[in-house]
Amino acid sequence: MKRTDRIKLNFIRNWNLPGKERLAHFFSPSDQLKSQIKDGIVWLNTEDIAIYTTADNYIEWTILSTGTYEDEINKLIRVSLKPGENALDIGGNIGLQSIRMSQCVGNNGKVYAFEPLNHLQEKFKKNVLLNKAVNVTLLPFALSDTETEAEFSINKNAWNQGAFSLNDSQGHSDKQTVYVKIADNLPEIQALNHLALIKIDVEGYEYQVLRGLTNTLKQYKPRIIFEYDSNYWATIGQSITDCTAFLLSMGYTLYQITPVGCELIIDAKKIESGNLFCIPLK
Repeated sequence: MKRTDRIKLNFIRNWNLPGKERLAHFFSPSDQLKSQIKDGIVWLNTEDIAIYTTADNYIEWTILSTGTYEDEINKLIRVSLKPGENALDIGGNIGLQSIRMSQCVGNNGKVYAFEPLNHLQEKFKKNVLLNKAVNVTLLPFALSDTETEAEFSINKNAWNQGAFSLNDSQGHSDKQTVYVKIADNLPEIQALNHLALIKIDVEGYEYQVLRGLTNTLKQYKPRIIFEYDSNYWATIGQSITDCTAFLLSMGYTLYQITPVGCELIIDAKKIESGNLFCIPLK
């Protein structure tokens, strides 16, 4: 069996979210791949970004098979950031979004990335070094609205390598103690004189992270991109209506990110799983 065929089978076994049928394009023959691995490195088709890849996880395989990853978010990052500005990448994973931010803000800007999982930190550091993103700082802990230590149950070999559980309900095989902090209390964030963009993708804990950023949001009014997954949020008892009410109270207008643009959110109960874009009213 070819390596790519094994990867596809691994995808089927591990993907447990709705919408499997929409992902059929991942299972095209290997000669239809949009990018190729050379010396363990794949280049994104329309960006000057290279990523180390083993193609054994969702992000790296998507880049290899389509030539890009989350292109809609990439476009929003690039229209939201200018040279000299600062950004936060909360849930840094393998570093792709941080590298995109780095290119936008340039040498006079800063990107602070947060990634608590050790196996992803290794990939993050390699990719940042490969792309010479010297303005990116990796902070190796999680964010929330309370400070604590937590034991994360993880599966380093999962298709979604950023997935974790606090109660091991998914039978993850590895354990890691993670420091959890409040963003508002961090000296790195307190030292900023401006903040243009925050991206959050933390497996269902996005609302807690936002609550821990309350003072930062009030002070800097950054744009926000965050993921909403109804399954993850329901599992930990979080409500998207509570989250949107919180953001509206902070003076934000909310949009659902779609492949063709951003749609204004009128009724929070109709929000679909995906990514949201929040713009402050200034």
